[in-house]
Amino acid sequence: MGLVFGLMCMCVMGCGETVEVPPAHIGKLSTSSGLQKGVIQPGRLRLDLKWGMYQTLVLIEAADCGVKETMEVYMPKDNLNLTMEVRGTLSVSADEENVDKVISRVAGSVIKDNYRIRIIDNEEIYRIYAEPVVREVARSVVAAYSIDELMLNRELTGQKLEEAIRKELASTPFTVVRFGLANVQPPRVIVDAQESRKRREVEILEAESKKLIALQQAEAALQVAFKQQEVDLKEAETQVMVDQKLAEGINRAFVTQRALKVLETMAQSPNKVFFLPQEVMTNPMLLLGPVQDALKDDKDAAAVALSKN
Repeated sequence: MGLVFGLMCMCVMGCGETVEVPPAHIGKLSTSSGLQKGVIQPGRLRLDLKWGMYQTLVLIEAADCGVKETMEVYMPKDNLNLTMEVRGTLSVSADEENVDKVISRVAGSVIKDNYRIRIIDNEEIYRIYAEPVVREVARSVVAAYSIDELMLNRELTGQKLEEAIRKELASTPFTVVRFGLANVQPPRVIVDAQESRKRREVEILEAESKKLIALQQAEAALQVAFKQQEVDLKEAETQVMVDQKLAEGINRAFVTQRALKVLETMAQSPNKVFFLPQEVMTNPMLLLGPVQDALKDDKDAAAVALSKN
C-alpha cells in the first residue's frame, strides 16, 4: 500500500505545469543549478516538477521595439542649441549567448498569477543597454555639422547616424532594424534669419519686376512719341505743300470765276436779302483786293515754312 501511494505521488509531481511562450517572445528554462541549454520559441511546454529539477520559465520580449528620443544638442559651429528627434526600430537578438546575458543581468518581473514565470520586456532592455548609446551617438554625429549643413543634408546625416548606432549597438542585445533623424527644430534666431533673408529675396525680385515693367512702359511711350512726331511732321509738310500749290494756282481769272460763282449761289436763295455795293454787282473784280491780301499772307507763311524745313 505504501509503495503504491509513493508511486502515485511521484507521477503527480512529475507531470508539471503547462505554460506558454507567447508570440513575439523567446523563452529560457531556469533551474536551481542555472539556465538550461536551448532557446524556446513561441509555443506550449510543461514545467518539470521532479525532485531536484524545479523549473521556472524566463520570457524575453522579442518584438520590434520602437524608439523615439528627443534631445537638445549644442552645435559648436553655430554656438547655438538645436532641438532634434531621432526615431528607429530595434529588436532583441535571439542568439542564445545574448539571451543568457540579458537574463543574467536584467531583473525583469514575475507574472502576477504565476511566480514560476518571469518576463523581461524590451523597453527595460532598451533603457539599460541602448538608450545611453543612442543619445550619445546621435549628439556626436549631429554636432559635427553646422545647422545649415544639417538642414541641407538631413538624409545623408540620417544614414551616418544609423551606421554609427548599428556599430555601437553590435555588442548589446539589440540589432538595428532602422534608424534616422525624424525631426529637426533649428533655434528661433536661425528661423528668423532665414525668413528675413527670404523676404529680402522676394522684395528684390518684386523690385526688379516693377523696374522691368516701368522700362517697358517707358520704351513703349517713347516709340509712340516718335511715331506721333513723324505723323505731325508729315502733316505739317503736307499742309505746306497744299498751301504752296494753292498759292501757285490762284490768279485773277480764278478769283473772278469764284466770285461770280458765289454771287450766283447767293442769288439762288429765295429767303435771304444781300446788300452789295453797286460797283461789285457790275464789276466782281472789285472783290480781288481783299482776296489778294489774303493770298499774299498765305504765300509769305508758306515761304517761311519751307525755309524751316
